[in-house]
Amino acid sequence: MITDIKTLRRALKPSSKAGQYVKPLFAGVILYEGASQIDGAPIVVIANKIMAASANEKTGAMVQTFIIRSDVDPVKALKLGLDSSVCGACMHRPANNGTCYVQVAKSVLSVFEAYKRGRYARPGIDFDARLLAELFRDLIFRLGTYGDPAAAPFMAWRAAMLHVAGHAGYSHQWRDKRFQAFKMLCMASADSAADMSDAHAMGWRTFRVRNAAELAVKGLEVVCPASKEAGYKTNCATCKACGGLEAKAKASIVIVAHGATAKRHNALLAV
Repeated sequence: MITDIKTLRRALKPSSKAGQYVKPLFAGVILYEGASQIDGAPIVVIANKIMAASANEKTGAMVQTFIIRSDVDPVKALKLGLDSSVCGACMHRPANNGTCYVQVAKSVLSVFEAYKRGRYARPGIDFDARLLAELFRDLIFRLGTYGDPAAAPFMAWRAAMLHVAGHAGYSHQWRDKRFQAFKMLCMASADSAADMSDAHAMGWRTFRVRNAAELAVKGLEVVCPASKEAGYKTNCATCKACGGLEAKAKASIVIVAHGATAKRHNALLAV
């Protein structure tokens, strides 16, 4: 078992030999394995992109985390509706004929398959769990690249994020009294101005997707500075505004529907 941070970082860092890429010993680390806090089903939380730069221009270099069922592959989970264990009743789930933009059959399935091959270091087995906070020191951390952060225990996130330089997260579970602690780390995912108002009344900051005809609510929302409509002024890793109540930013964030599901999302918002 790895007991020092230098060895753990080395085990996660890609290298080269004779000009050829050499895979690291581990592709990432497991943050949590256990019951979903939403419905009790078995889930796993995996962090990757720890020692490698991200190719995502909008987000920039951030530690990515995937919250997935540990007992069934994510594509099958979507088809059977079992993704509710990691996404709750989110209106954007495919089971709700929603507009989720995550390409589950690509990145999420790849993470699951690597998990089944033992490519992610297990705390207490492959490395000392007390190293997690130091591993993420001064990094920018994304809670829930896929899945809702509230599916995992709040303290599992907090323990890993003690020394991060910033974080971003979004939760559709903000109405549930069980998950109110997450307002410190995450934005409430608001699907309308009414949602935004309700979430604000409960003490959350919000992240709202709007259609192009809507305006940001003056005095309450600012346009996402990493968005097309804001001229791509920055990226998520630099901005760090979507860090819940712990972020320096105080206003809520709004963005025009974008990506592959933008047309469907706009149609939904128009209803």
